[in-house]
Amino acid sequence: MKIIPLLSKAIICISLFCISNLTYAQATYSVKKVSQNVYIFTELWEGANNGNMGVVIGDKDVMLINSMMMNSAPSLEKEIQKITNKPIKYVVNSDSDPYNHHANKYFADRGAVIYSHENIKYSPAYYDILFSDRISISMGDEVVVAYHTPAHTLDHVDVYLEKSNVLFMSDGFKSHWLTPAGPHGLDGLLSGIDQALSLSDENTIIVSGNTSKNPEHFLSNKKDLIRMREIHSNFVARVHELNQAGLSVESIETDKELNGIVEDLEAYPKFRQYLKYRIIETLEEDFANSHRLSEEERMTYPGVYDLNDTRFIEIIIKNDKLFAREKSAFYFELIPYSKTKFGLKGATNNYLTFQFSPNGKVVSLTPLLEKNGWWSNILKAEKHLKR
Repeated sequence: MKIIPLLSKAIICISLFCISNLTYAQATYSVKKVSQNVYIFTELWEGANNGNMGVVIGDKDVMLINSMMMNSAPSLEKEIQKITNKPIKYVVNSDSDPYNHHANKYFADRGAVIYSHENIKYSPAYYDILFSDRISISMGDEVVVAYHTPAHTLDHVDVYLEKSNVLFMSDGFKSHWLTPAGPHGLDGLLSGIDQALSLSDENTIIVSGNTSKNPEHFLSNKKDLIRMREIHSNFVARVHELNQAGLSVESIETDKELNGIVEDLEAYPKFRQYLKYRIIETLEEDFANSHRLSEEERMTYPGVYDLNDTRFIEIIIKNDKLFAREKSAFYFELIPYSKTKFGLKGATNNYLTFQFSPNGKVVSLTPLLEKNGWWSNILKAEKHLKR
């Protein structure tokens, strides 16, 4: 394996992520050879999705594009051994969604090196080498390029194999249902799709993370990218139009024109019941009715807020926006609803509240979390004092 240094500056580091009390499960795969040394493994799940990952075979080693879940890692390993006896030496993660990284430690314990975007250190994922923009790795005569996009998460990357003409987009795209756009909203999602389109031709194989239940549609193509770009654009535009007209989320959900935009998607019959949450996410990510902060006001929040001797939340400013982050936990853009209450963008109904001193200085923050929600297990809803 050869790393081409002109494309990125890698940072070598170790995370604290670990998994215990784990029971392994037998997983089933559909395996498709798409070039001489590249395979797509589709893990067959119950429900409305299956899951894709990639296997690249080099001269001496094997690279995985995502590691899937820890409990299915032995099954994945055995399935790979059916096509090669070369060791798995590298894993590239698409982002911090568990299905992309959960088994990182399993493969690292067996000798693999884990490559991830630098923002993944603010998630529970295990990693070895971080990069900021892009990294290029040679696997035999195949060059694997992982590059950061603003789609889906703050740590998302797409992975392009030029010789094989295969592009792994993971959660930055899917063809059978709407893709969660993430903190950068529609603009971020479309930017990721546009980057993919610039690399694609009519023969490019597009590999999403979550995928169809129909084997004929496990993999996608450039036409699917163009079609889903239009669907997402039309969906967001219609939600905005109805919201501007004063309609509630419940009324928007039943709008005939809105449903017509997505009703031909394969997963619509099963996911129609969740359309409400896509609407809520769209309103928050693209059209949040936020409180305007002056530059002077915005500068009062950045700093480090301690919970105890080991845990703290960092508030930073990036591109004139406020972000909150904690290593091995989370990284969110903050939506200001008032001077004291900020939403965690992409985590609806979860907030940070800030407390001020009598002279107007921020002295602490306290998470205000959805009861029994996902983030109540990650953040501590206790006062964090500013250093």
